[in-house]
Amino acid sequence: MFSIDAYVPRQIRPLWASASISLIGDSLHDIAILWLIYDLTGSSTATGLLGVARYLPSVVLGIFAGAWVDRVSRKSVMLWADALRAVLVGIIAALVAAQNITPLSLYFLAFAIAICTVFFNPARDAIVPQIVPPEQLMRATSVLQSSLGLAYFVGPLAAAFFLPLIGLPGLFAADSATYLLSFALILLIRPVQFSGTKQTSTSKQMAREGLQHVRRSPLIHGLLWVTAVDNLFIMGLAIVGAPIYVRVHLGLGADAYAVLQACFALGILTGSLLMIRFGSRLPRGKTLLWALVFDGVTFVPFYFTTELWTTAIGWFIHSIGIPFILTPRTSLVQSEVPQEFQGRVFSLVQLTVVGLTAVSSGMAGVLLELLSPAQLYLIMGTAAGVVGALGFLNRELRERV
Repeated sequence: MFSIDAYVPRQIRPLWASASISLIGDSLHDIAILWLIYDLTGSSTATGLLGVARYLPSVVLGIFAGAWVDRVSRKSVMLWADALRAVLVGIIAALVAAQNITPLSLYFLAFAIAICTVFFNPARDAIVPQIVPPEQLMRATSVLQSSLGLAYFVGPLAAAFFLPLIGLPGLFAADSATYLLSFALILLIRPVQFSGTKQTSTSKQMAREGLQHVRRSPLIHGLLWVTAVDNLFIMGLAIVGAPIYVRVHLGLGADAYAVLQACFALGILTGSLLMIRFGSRLPRGKTLLWALVFDGVTFVPFYFTTELWTTAIGWFIHSIGIPFILTPRTSLVQSEVPQEFQGRVFSLVQLTVVGLTAVSSGMAGVLLELLSPAQLYLIMGTAAGVVGALGFLNRELRERV
């Protein structure tokens, strides 16, 4: 008989619901804000600059945000971040409705929203060990990762359905409402007491201490290294390569790209359910490393696919492996890093992912001027698989259960 307790630990349900709702809102926001900036400017360069405005806070403020998260209550950080995001997105909705939005104001608001997210994400990951016992960390983290697949699948469908009915102002208003609902759900979280580190160090000193802690830990240092190099080879293929592959290699349009995105989301959901069911039985280090190998080699078949249905199957299979990367990586930080350092370490993970995603996207764009999309998938997919294999050289990571 199906039991929700077997899949979703009771203590994690408010956080899971909050994450799912706010990520669906993020998905609506991503679609609406990119559409809006192009409407305002008609410029692909201006659209790209908006992406820079949204990435920049993670690069500039990441480690300092983590230091702040380690100073105070993680729950309070999440509440303030959601409240501020609700207000900021609501301002965009009001300005768009009044036809008073400008590109400059949109850049500023996007930057401010991204700052809130930089604080929210490490606080969310670091609060999990305060909610569930150690033996449930893998399952709880798997449950939270399932919200990512849900958002990727539901968000675009919701945007496609509601945009003709409520327009861009309504879409931004709906996004603002998701943050308010997330705020209400976070109020229900009951973490064990952690009021922050009781010290007088400045944020700069705490950031330096966080970096020193990472350097002293072969496990976390190796974790960040494989994360960085894998993202360097993979994320450009996923973000920049996919639409160009559909258009140039398959000769299809945006509807075909939407199909691949849906398959990507369903794969993440499938992988998350598998991790919820079986993840606690798997050794985290080896699971992460084998998943990194899988992450790369499952892109190699795109060199050979020539039809949408085979490519869609390939995307589904590829994305099944993503939770097998994200869940062990998050769980290792939650269980192996002292509570007083977790905010800073999670911020470094986020900085690594975001920074290398930006570099990878630019690199893929340049390489696609020289290579065909199929060739790029073959070369970079193989390189990513090799990176995962080299990760087995890190004994601390390889042998971590």
